[in-house]
Amino acid sequence: MFIDYKLMRRLILFLSISLLIYSCNNNSVVIKGKLENPKGSYIYLHELTLNGNGFSDSVLLNNSGSFKFKKELKYPMFYTLQVGKSNDLVTVLAKPGDRIKITGKADNLLQTYYVTGSEESKDVQVLARHLKKTINTLDSLNNIYLQFLNSKNKNIENIRNILSMNYDNCLEEQRKFSISFIKNNPNSLACVMALYQQINSKTYVFDKEDDFKYFIAVDSALFRKYRDAPHILALHTNIEQMKEQKRVLQLQRMLSIMGAKAPELALPSAKGDTVRLSSFKGKVVLIDFWASWNKECLKENTNLVDLYKKYKSKGFEIYQVSLDKSKDDWTKAIKDGGLWWTQVCDFKYWQSPVVSLYNFDKVPTTFLIDKSGTIISRDLKGENLNEKLAELFEEKPSTTGKQVSSSGK
Repeated sequence: MFIDYKLMRRLILFLSISLLIYSCNNNSVVIKGKLENPKGSYIYLHELTLNGNGFSDSVLLNNSGSFKFKKELKYPMFYTLQVGKSNDLVTVLAKPGDRIKITGKADNLLQTYYVTGSEESKDVQVLARHLKKTINTLDSLNNIYLQFLNSKNKNIENIRNILSMNYDNCLEEQRKFSISFIKNNPNSLACVMALYQQINSKTYVFDKEDDFKYFIAVDSALFRKYRDAPHILALHTNIEQMKEQKRVLQLQRMLSIMGAKAPELALPSAKGDTVRLSSFKGKVVLIDFWASWNKECLKENTNLVDLYKKYKSKGFEIYQVSLDKSKDDWTKAIKDGGLWWTQVCDFKYWQSPVVSLYNFDKVPTTFLIDKSGTIISRDLKGENLNEKLAELFEEKPSTTGKQVSSSGK
């Protein structure tokens, strides 16, 4: 059989070159575009690393406003585009092989840009524009407050409360939008950006304690697929560390609280008089930290109504401490729920001294104290609480028909 070795060498060389070209193209990312009103500006490409901005590149926008960047990538990366010294940065999420095209106006890029060639960069755009809208609204509220403050208006305290409520509502709307985005786009790398959105240098949209479940959800969806990507690996490592910290802290709390005397509480009731926890000495008391804005608290209150009716005559009392900010919301929840036991509130929300005094970070949180004022249980709810009360009052427990509720903030 005749073998043409020259032909074979040429074929091998051709295949090698083709494979090399394919490999380069498969790992390369092209970010290009055409911007209106370039005016001789430079456009900068910044790589967003875990420690901030990393490698930067720049090109001068030509008269037509065209530009092009090409990078070699092993993993998905975040980049920002900046025209001149503008503070409005456009973020793109590039994956190996992407061909991303940006159009818009050079003098107002964030508000006008349009992206193609990367679905996840489109997701980033949705997040960025909604966050910008929220920030603008919050800035407007701050400016309104400063105007009234400078005018020395006599109603400044009422104005401050109204603006503060609107401010909180705006933040909560942004949080709900980001939660909805994560739920609707579970496999998008843009969810990482959603987790770490900032209103300013001190205020994040998500709280790592309160919203930990969303961090876990994003990690669960993305880590298996992108475990080598630096941002995903860092997220996963951070979550594993937080899980261990929470486990250790919870164990320490459970071990340290049992057998201790319940710290004194002296807070105002709805009528304005001060009610002391110590005034119930000689009774079994459930200290319940709750809030009318928390659905889990409202659900658990239905369990407490049944238990209070059952054990009140035997020496059971509930000392319920609200973390509400609004008296109207608080008293309405009491009336609607039929919560006719001891109710107190200082309207300081999570800044209330009771939070650090009893060392809790979520509601509902409960402490059961015996007749001598000693803490004997923490976070008993539903049937578990019913069984414990039956034991204390030496009664055969009967079901309340309620399930044990989970707690949350």
